[in-house]
Amino acid sequence: MGRRGQVRIVEAVLAVSMVVAVILLLMHFTRPLRSVFIRETSDLRRLGYNLLNNLAENRIYERVLSDLIYAANAYFAQQGACPPGGGSRRLDDLAFFASAILPQGLLFRIDVYTVHHALRNGSAVVCPLGYAANYDVGRVALTEAEPLVYTYVCTGDPDRVRGSVLLIHLTIGYSG
Repeated sequence: MGRRGQVRIVEAVLAVSMVVAVILLLMHFTRPLRSVFIRETSDLRRLGYNLLNNLAENRIYERVLSDLIYAANAYFAQQGACPPGGGSRRLDDLAFFASAILPQGLLFRIDVYTVHHALRNGSAVVCPLGYAANYDVGRVALTEAEPLVYTYVCTGDPDRVRGSVLLIHLTIGYSG
């Protein structure tokens, strides 16, 4: 009588181990619905657009870049061309705010451009303002990077930059 209880326990343990073995075998031969690369880049894309939207909603672009935008607009109005040396300028305040929003371990570079519309001939001129990055751009290479393009129109204070169009190019990824 006592052996029947022990046999049933052994049968239950064997049945559970066989079910687990079959599940593990099936998991080994099946693939996820999306590849790891697609899942990683979709997560990077989502994080990147969340970052750009958070910066826009909190009016960081107007607060941090207002002097540069105003100077670029004034120079373009007088000279009809982009200010010299605009793209090499490092925007550390913008990098600080972006680093505070993103999780640890992600590297990013944000290139900011102003877009000037020439109404006479219907053309648009893109002038670089500078870039913000949380890594040494010349030395570190990004792997599994995702490029994003974002257009923003300044609508908040200060009034002197209201209506300015910004073209923002974000590259976000991991170091490699």
